[in-house]
Amino acid sequence: MTPSKLDLHSLVVFYYVASEESITAAADRLCLTQPTVTYHIRTLEKNVGLKLLDIRRQKVFLTEAGSGLFRYVSEIYRQMLGAERFLENIRESSLRVGVSTTFSTCVTSAASAFEKLYPHVRLVIRSSSSFEVADDVLGSRLDLGIVVGMDYDNARLKAVTLSEQQKLVLVASSSSAIAQRERVRLSDLCGYPLIVGPETSASRRIILNKIKGGGCRMPSPILVEVNSSEWGITLVENGEGIGLHHVRSVEKAIAEGRLKELHLSGDICVGATALLRTDTPHHPMADTFISLVRKCFTDRTGRLAAATSN
Repeated sequence: MTPSKLDLHSLVVFYYVASEESITAAADRLCLTQPTVTYHIRTLEKNVGLKLLDIRRQKVFLTEAGSGLFRYVSEIYRQMLGAERFLENIRESSLRVGVSTTFSTCVTSAASAFEKLYPHVRLVIRSSSSFEVADDVLGSRLDLGIVVGMDYDNARLKAVTLSEQQKLVLVASSSSAIAQRERVRLSDLCGYPLIVGPETSASRRIILNKIKGGGCRMPSPILVEVNSSEWGITLVENGEGIGLHHVRSVEKAIAEGRLKELHLSGDICVGATALLRTDTPHHPMADTFISLVRKCFTDRTGRLAAATSN
């Protein structure tokens, strides 16, 4: 296939010069210098081997070849604008957000607030593990990821802090033996089925590293692996094991007596982070959603501090 002699950038410059009938006016519209505009026109003429413009007394006149080219270029420019509008409409008509299962409950109120602000925007929420969310952001399958804060070791990912470190709550069924203890040590968790996320879960990695650092002598705690926070909580309620969850995920079950919060010696904390790609333009609605999620975490932190001081 023979390469085209026409450079798209030079054609756009030609379109503005022909439309404005002036090098100076075209330079102003394009935010270019006049020598740069002239260079593009001369390069275009050289590539096609034809004179396209005549400049007399600083006014631009199209040659016969220039007039014919202008008809084609006008259509090309119209199609370019249509393509830009098409892509902008797609970007603005939907926002795809991936949420770590650790924070799935926390993001619910942010999603509701977003839908009230932008009822015309289709909000798509996908819940999965943090590393799966990060992979989907990198693959452009998601516009934004809300994940557990840690190093995802990829220069194409930009991390935006959403919350300070917050304690994970250790919960068990009220009827379980471990629930009768006044205080539980990290090393005690080795002897009980621990319900955690999959291997791609950032929370799981943090929890297991903390437990092993707390004196667990077993090669690993007894694990029950689940793919959703809700399923894990249900298993805990049914007495199938114990779990560590963000307080927003279990506060209702604790208040209703379906779960009991255990006092753990040695806090296990996680922070929330938003992930965006650094090498693509941000979705125009991403910053709004990030602000709403950050507000949810901030409001929750404020309520916890007030409750503690009272």
